[in-house]
Amino acid sequence: MALLAESLVEEWLNRNGFFTIRGIKHGVGELDLLGIRREPDGSITGWHVEVQASFRPIGYIAKLTNDLVQTTDKKRSRSSAVARSPKEVELCARDWVSGKFRAPDKMRVREKLWPGVTWSYHLVHAIVREPQELAAFENEGVKCHPFHDVLSELLRRAQGAFWLGGRRSCRDRRLLQRACKRRQRLNGFCEPESVD
Repeated sequence: MALLAESLVEEWLNRNGFFTIRGIKHGVGELDLLGIRREPDGSITGWHVEVQASFRPIGYIAKLTNDLVQTTDKKRSRSSAVARSPKEVELCARDWVSGKFRAPDKMRVREKLWPGVTWSYHLVHAIVREPQELAAFENEGVKCHPFHDVLSELLRRAQGAFWLGGRRSCRDRRLLQRACKRRQRLNGFCEPESVD
């Protein structure tokens, strides 16, 4: 599902005028999507987008910090799904944002690709276990976009050149239909009429 979700998010960015690069590897890490767009005033907009497409979340998006793992009375792993206090959610979100967006190696990759661009940070998410976690990400400067909003926007714009024909548009249409059917099965909500 992760690759499908990233493909759909990439299509969403492309339709909004962004040139995108997906899956940039650096060491053992990866940047999900980088998008760049020239604005009407001539300025350049850069988006670093991470995609988390879990429809049945068991745990949190952000792992526990090493400090929290070591100082806690209970034995917990970094990916522990045990309920967290608001302070723990905030600390873990700050650590996650630092690792995903502000790590020096990721900043170097972005600067090497497009020198001088100021980047904004974005998270496209499906269902989250703890909505408080999204608020913590936004407090750290990350704009959160629900995955269903991305899908809805893609489906609303389906009347354009995207559907006019060719192998690529047929493949993309099938991807949207599969994602929509999966969402319908999981949540009972979708707009399948607009896909046909």
